[in-house]
This record gives sequence, C-alpha cells and structure tokens, in this order.
Amino acid sequence: MPNRKLELTLKYSTASQVRERLGLSRFQFDVRLQRGIFPKPTFTDVTGVRYFDESWVSIAQSILAASTGQDKVVR
Repeated sequence: MPNRKLELTLKYSTASQVRERLGLSRFQFDVRLQRGIFPKPTFTDVTGVRYFDESWVSIAQSILAASTGQDKVVR
C-alpha cells in the first residue's frame, strides 16, 4: 500500500510541476498566489507542501492567457 505522500503525488501536481507547466518562475508563481490572482492550492499538507489538481491548472492557464492577451491556452 503506497504511503500518503505517494498517493497525493499521483493524484495532484506539486507547485514545482505546476510552475513548469505554466512557464513561471517560483517568484512569479508565489506572488500570484499571495496576491490572490491565482486561486488557493487544492490541498496543502501538514508540512506545507502545496498540491494542485487539473481543474486548478486549467483555471490558472485561463488567468494567464487573459492577462497576456493570448487567444490560446498552452497545455
């Protein structure tokens, strides 16, 4: 039986994985989260690791596309 952390990483993406998909630096990503530009993470574990589901990523991609004026969202 996999441990809890393995289960979470199979179900969700971590902040570093999401940052890479969105093409943002750690600073750019964290600032958007702190300012409320992006929604809160889907789940944060007791150690502070942030996890994001596919729905969250889609919303963040839409926000980025709208802020840069892009017509298409990169997946």
